Amino acid sequence: MTAIWTGVSGMLSYSQGIANTSNNLANTNTVGYKSSRMLFADMISELAGSTTDTNSQIGMGVQVGTVSMSTGVGAIATGDQSMDMAIDGEHGYFTVKDPVSDKTYYTRAGDFNFNTDGYLVSPTGNRVQGWAVDQAAVTQAERTGSVLPEVPVTGDPTDIRITDFTLPAQATGSVSMITNLDSLTDPGILDATDPYCSMFKSYDAANTPPATAAYTSDIKVYDAEGGAHSLTVNYSKVTDTGGKEYWEYMVTVPPADDGSSVTGGTSKAGVLMIGTLTFSAQGVLENQTAFTPTGGDPTDLSSWTQAPLDSTGVPQMSATFKSVSNGSVLSSQTMGFKTGLSASGASWNPNGPSSAADIGTLAAANAGFDPSSTRNAVACTTSYATSSYTQAQSQDGFASGTLNSTSVDENGVVSGTFSNGQTKDLYVLALADFRNPTDLRREGNNLLSATTESGAATTGRANSGIYDGISGYSLESSNVDMATEMVNLITLQRAFQSNSKVVTTADTMMEKALEIKK
Repeated sequence: MTAIWTGVSGMLSYSQGIANTSNNLANTNTVGYKSSRMLFADMISELAGSTTDTNSQIGMGVQVGTVSMSTGVGAIATGDQSMDMAIDGEHGYFTVKDPVSDKTYYTRAGDFNFNTDGYLVSPTGNRVQGWAVDQAAVTQAERTGSVLPEVPVTGDPTDIRITDFTLPAQATGSVSMITNLDSLTDPGILDATDPYCSMFKSYDAANTPPATAAYTSDIKVYDAEGGAHSLTVNYSKVTDTGGKEYWEYMVTVPPADDGSSVTGGTSKAGVLMIGTLTFSAQGVLENQTAFTPTGGDPTDLSSWTQAPLDSTGVPQMSATFKSVSNGSVLSSQTMGFKTGLSASGASWNPNGPSSAADIGTLAAANAGFDPSSTRNAVACTTSYATSSYTQAQSQDGFASGTLNSTSVDENGVVSGTFSNGQTKDLYVLALADFRNPTDLRREGNNLLSATTESGAATTGRANSGIYDGISGYSLESSNVDMATEMVNLITLQRAFQSNSKVVTTADTMMEKALEIKK
């Protein structure tokens, strides 16, 4: 009888092994599927006959020991959708949540897409989890020129959802104009009492651009409604003196666009900032002044006082635009004006001119920044003996746009590309990992759940810490090795046949024993 039960245990165990192998083979083409490995264990043994030697034992058969999940990475194949994604390594699982039960699951299958409600979901409707990008921090970094080590996020992981497929307009908050001003340019027509403000004093809103400008450079900026306005930076050579070169500059917008209560409707309508640039004999920008109107008569230079500086030491100007749609006056917006030079202490020279009127005819009065506290950016305005030209220009405003496409990068950042040419980071995927992922519980539909044996999930970002990166427009194939599984299937089949032979042999023995009794 013992031999029969031993053979039956083998048949039962190996039939389960065949079922496990069959399941692996059936999921050869399942996205992100992880094959299962079945290990067998012997059953309790008993003493052989009546011997008292505890080492003389006869086994009682075989049983299934463990069934563990193989965490090996499947081949990465090209996906068909923009939100198809794969994890480039063993460390990391996508986190999804069932919207009905609110239960959290984990998966390696990255065949996601946005549904009609704007949620990023799996094929079965589970919502992908991630952190919302901190848009305020991104904008602040862009305007101050700060380099962020990673895309900033805010709050806890949540459903990734695009609620509005439009990108609102963003008012320009920073303008960068990097030029080269030809050092061989002749000085313009100078005012006798205020030569360093000659261009401004000759400016008339009814006759733009200034006749005395030696070089101008234009850039399109945007108001809060997304309306576009042309911003012009005018430059005029003043003098070469004391081994230095001095230029006057003036930042303007079309007078008809100026809704300011100070300059609007006056002869200085459209002027946002005036100032001077000081260059060394080698053409390097080494100092700058910047003045903006603070009230009073805009034609009076004493009404143009030192512009405020942002935290990085860049002068700021205020613009009050008229709406391009209905001509109404919009709220004032602050714009930083970058020439490439800034004050490292974010403050003006205490001995410098407090207003444009304080410069007068003194070249030394153009030291707006403390000469010992200035810094030049890699891209900085220069004055070399070559034709004046614009080296680089940029601004951070834009009109509203509609979403054209989405993508995900190697760091798990989900971005949207909009019809206005802007690309905006929206979410950062939340990946999970486990102390023992081989013991995760299979829930069907490519879903896994944490168990006591696997340990609780730890959450992190792709390409940080232990977590691997993301491949966009890709899918991870099943890690089933068909050749290995076919060999296992043959081996298990032979083992099943051998155990069935044990049963039939034991049956024959019992039959012979019964014949002897007869």
